[in-house]
Amino acid sequence: MTEKNEKIKMPLRVTLKHNWFMIKNMFSASPVFFILTCLDSVRWHGMSFFLWTFGVGFALKAVEFGYDFSRVLQVIVFILILQAFSGLYSSFAHNYVMPIFALKAEQKLKLMLYKKAKSIDLSCYDNPDYYNEFVLSVSEAKNAIERTTNLLDKTITGLVLVFAYGTYFLLHDPISVLFVLVSFTARFVFGKMISKLDFKVKITETPFVKRRAYIHRVFYLNDYAKELRLNKKVSDPLYEDFNNTNEKIFEVRKTVVKKKWGLSFLSEYLFNDFIFDGIYLSYLIFKTVVQKTMSFSSMFILWGVAGSMRRGMIVLSELLPKAVENALFIDKIRNFLAYENKIVNGGDSDGKGLSVPKEIKTIRFENVSFRYTNKQNYILNNINLTINPHDKIALVGYNGAGKTTLVKLLMRLYDPVKGIITLDGIDIREFNLEEYRSLIGTIFQDFKIYAASAEENIVMDLQKADKEVLHNAVRLSGFEPRLNEMPDSIYTQLTREFDEDGTALSGGESQKLATARVFYKSANLIILDEPSSALDPIAEYQMNKSMNIAAQERSVVFISHRLSTTKHADKIFMMDSGEIIEEGTHEELLKLEGKYNEMWKAQASKYI
Repeated sequence: MTEKNEKIKMPLRVTLKHNWFMIKNMFSASPVFFILTCLDSVRWHGMSFFLWTFGVGFALKAVEFGYDFSRVLQVIVFILILQAFSGLYSSFAHNYVMPIFALKAEQKLKLMLYKKAKSIDLSCYDNPDYYNEFVLSVSEAKNAIERTTNLLDKTITGLVLVFAYGTYFLLHDPISVLFVLVSFTARFVFGKMISKLDFKVKITETPFVKRRAYIHRVFYLNDYAKELRLNKKVSDPLYEDFNNTNEKIFEVRKTVVKKKWGLSFLSEYLFNDFIFDGIYLSYLIFKTVVQKTMSFSSMFILWGVAGSMRRGMIVLSELLPKAVENALFIDKIRNFLAYENKIVNGGDSDGKGLSVPKEIKTIRFENVSFRYTNKQNYILNNINLTINPHDKIALVGYNGAGKTTLVKLLMRLYDPVKGIITLDGIDIREFNLEEYRSLIGTIFQDFKIYAASAEENIVMDLQKADKEVLHNAVRLSGFEPRLNEMPDSIYTQLTREFDEDGTALSGGESQKLATARVFYKSANLIILDEPSSALDPIAEYQMNKSMNIAAQERSVVFISHRLSTTKHADKIFMMDSGEIIEEGTHEELLKLEGKYNEMWKAQASKYI
């Protein structure tokens, strides 16, 4: 890990601010859970104080001073009744209310993270440091709630114990407080140092843990099952990588073991057990046996009170270090939530952006260049192209030519580093982002099928589907014959993620379903990234025919390696190394006898 993580600091003000953020959200999500958590801590430790100082103390004095048995019996009955009511409340809170309402707090925080994850710039996924923080934020959401709940419990525990038993000390033996304060101060300092070491380890090992998790997925996900069985040796480097990754995690943890051991010894023994079990116990015996200023029952009660007081001070001594540790993770979550997108609405002063015209006329790339990071070379260089109304445009070229990156700019998943893209003469960055993207229907090369019904996978919306439009989309995509074979037709659950009777689609069937999404959406511009890569030649021909019918009044951008898909385009752009090297119709490009002609001849025997 970089040097920036070697010294981790969290000012007290920021620590309190981050923990307060989590407490506010927990209370907002579930006031009942929050209040019951607080009350339960007060109840438990209040009862413990009462039973020890009053109950046990009374019993000891009764034996030492010979109290009347009827008086003792009355006290015992009273204590039993009080314990019964306390137990009834505890059972109700822990088994009936708190498990249900605790989920609400987790639900609220995770929804906040999911909504943010849905909207952050795609460039965030290209930044390993930010992506690591993103993964850590989501994975730590539940833990942050549990840690904050525990902090609340510990805070109340410490305050109740210190206030109750501290008051008892001040009334019976004020000097005893000095022993507690010495222990508290030392444990506070050492506890904070240990928490920072733990956090440093967590941050440093995150990339390795993520890599180990990837290897774990490879061995249990269905996506890799066939390759692992057909290519036996592919698992060998994975085994080696798994061992190496675990070794790196071991090395990370090993760097702090000695330091943690030393700090823990000082905190747990020297400034805890030694002070109380050695020095303080000697002090009490001296006052009882030598000075005879304390009764044996009082000594025993004070010793027990000291133990409880010690636990309260231990809790408080660990409270701030734990709050710092929690705040460090909450800081990651808040940084993720506070990220300000760079791909935003432009135009109007109200920040909503210009309204997109209902009918798009012309889209132009004007001297557009792009690279993902400043450390990389340009992936697109000085791109100039025009998409006129109802044009059928094809982007062709070998892998790495920049085709998919170009359409990502067109969809405003990224913005150009140089140059502009215009819609009817206006920079697309000036328009309302959501409106602009809603005009584009896209099938990505790596599209996904969701664990949902076929209808939901096509409509991609919670709104009630337009059955007529849906049926037409299914028909045009060529998915209708397969849909008719499904047990519940359009309502059939796809994948077996949650339904063991769910339907698993083949690659070609999945591609047809994804194509139906585009036909269902009322988009002025359709982008098809390798739309027929998983289709056989007949299915490809049928899809192209359907697309020409359905997209007569729309503009279409094809990206494909298979030139049979693109040869009927109004204009074809041949890309190489991020530049447009040839453009024209299919016939015009063949006459140039350049790269396109070379690519066409190489494929002619396969696709014609």
